[in-house]
Amino acid sequence: MHPHLPSGPSEPLGPEASLPAQLHRLRAQLATALGTDAAEPDHRPKNEEERARRALFAHAQSSLDRLEECVNALLAAPPASARDHTLLGDAEWDLVRDEVNWSGEMYRLFAREPEQGPLRLDQLPAHLHPDDRRLVRTLLTGALVDGRPIDAEFRLVLPDGSARTVHCVGAPQLEPDGAVHSLWLALRDLARRGA
Repeated sequence: MHPHLPSGPSEPLGPEASLPAQLHRLRAQLATALGTDAAEPDHRPKNEEERARRALFAHAQSSLDRLEECVNALLAAPPASARDHTLLGDAEWDLVRDEVNWSGEMYRLFAREPEQGPLRLDQLPAHLHPDDRRLVRTLLTGALVDGRPIDAEFRLVLPDGSARTVHCVGAPQLEPDGAVHSLWLALRDLARRGA
């Protein structure tokens, strides 16, 4: 636990607590740690320490916003019976070791045989619909250069020439110095949702 956050919540936040309740509690703890005046958008920091704390608070709030989006997406996920028909694959590109790992479902999404091996990031645009290549290049550059998460829909072009629309979420994995170590992506076939 961070030394500036309260040492313990008044009620347990174990696995039995809902994720939204845990997020709400974290937001309250952050506001308490910063102080109610300092948490106000119009508050002007009095010194460098307060300015640094406010910047950290803003970063933490932004991270909680992204986490809340993910939690809401998880809670809105279809029941297990519908998920059984969903094609969902994931991949990781390790930039340090120059390794690529794909799940079996990722190969199925791209209609690619595992013997062909996974695609490198520089090969990915050739397997995208021409109208979506610029978008995906921009997303990949934002993730690799600026450490931004990815959340978008685009179309894959399959070997038979047909297109498959996918929803992609992903995030760069950072080294302690802030450099991108690897990129993780998950793709979901949108044509099969609710199938």
